[in-house]
Amino acid sequence: MDDIRLELLAEMCSDPGSVAVVVIDMQRDFCSGSGAFARAGIDVSANERIVTRAGEFVDFLRARGVLVVWVRQLSSDRYMSPAIERRLRRAPERLELCRQGSPGAELADGLRVHEADVTIEKFRYSAFLGSSLDQLLRSSGIQTVVLLGTAANGCVDTTARDAAQREYDVVVAGDLTGHTDARLAAAALDNLDRHFAVVCSADEIERAVAAGLEPRPEQCETRTAQNQREGQTHAV
Repeated sequence: MDDIRLELLAEMCSDPGSVAVVVIDMQRDFCSGSGAFARAGIDVSANERIVTRAGEFVDFLRARGVLVVWVRQLSSDRYMSPAIERRLRRAPERLELCRQGSPGAELADGLRVHEADVTIEKFRYSAFLGSSLDQLLRSSGIQTVVLLGTAANGCVDTTARDAAQREYDVVVAGDLTGHTDARLAAAALDNLDRHFAVVCSADEIERAVAAGLEPRPEQCETRTAQNQREGQTHAV
């Protein structure tokens, strides 16, 4: 990671209280060997691999004051449109993905929503479209969104673009972004990094957030001067 991107990442994560981690579509139908994708013969190994580390990453950020938002993709006949039906004729297995109320729509095994977390439901690729995500983030004083989940070239890509257009700083944990097509995922992440986000590793994000909680030199100087004044006052 080059110096300018590290500098930008540090700025974006300097105040963990203004950061939200948005976990996109880490659900059984996408991330489990028994889910709808796998049953249709689609390779979900890249999604499965990131589940455990994603849970650890989210726990790390939550413990440091970062807002955690779980985004769940849902499908329902009520929200179907002629345009979507035509697109799905090329990929009929997607008709069964994350059906509202089905086990496949639940989070992947090992991921757990905590009491302080927020869950957002969506019926389109972008987590912003038709949801309360933007209102939630602005009401919570969020400036930086950290994205992870699946798929890099689908819902993560679309959400990152929408976040950037809404004037959020966008960070993507590239090694925690799943896919079913590595070629398309790599191209999507490269394009996001060039135009819409800083794409980096989960480790780099953790270090940036942790550094944001450390006292800055000027803060240390202020505290030292304050302590000296208090010491002089007590001495008198």
